[in-house]
Amino acid sequence: MTAVADPSEAYHLERQSFFSLLLSHHTVDRWHLCYRFRVGGQDVALCARCLGIVPAMILTLVVGQLTGRWPAWAEWGILMLLPLPAVLDWATTTVSGKPERKNWVRTLTGAGLGMGIGGALHVNSYALLNEPVSAQFLYIVSSVFLVRLWVYFRVNLKRAREARARLRNRPTLLEYIQKSDERR
Repeated sequence: MTAVADPSEAYHLERQSFFSLLLSHHTVDRWHLCYRFRVGGQDVALCARCLGIVPAMILTLVVGQLTGRWPAWAEWGILMLLPLPAVLDWATTTVSGKPERKNWVRTLTGAGLGMGIGGALHVNSYALLNEPVSAQFLYIVSSVFLVRLWVYFRVNLKRAREARARLRNRPTLLEYIQKSDERR
């Protein structure tokens, strides 16, 4: 529940087992996105968003299977609206470069995403890749693509501006020769 502060502890936590990677896919430097606790004397990290996604996905899939076929308005609502807070949370923090939200917010938005994924799995059980499932897939994948593209260009444009500034500030060949003559 706290970030890794002690470097010696970070080394211990960096050596993650396969089981611990199932609980948290984050590297040690991003464990502030996880809930941390001790089990049997070992530190365990649990990804905050995944803690919302997995139980909500399973619960929505089970409830969906028990209730049967959903009406079209429920399919569209569950598949399109419930994942939206998680997508927006991830997109805004990634694009802005600002710190991620608090873990309870990530867990809550993850629950909405989990319900959307579970709903898509349920709808696929009776209507494989129908319109709401395809639309959900397209809007999530296109959101990821656009955010990654934005970040890529923002980083490369920043690097290009820095390179141009370095080139503007460097001496001309004539100035360089004059300075080297002055040193002699």
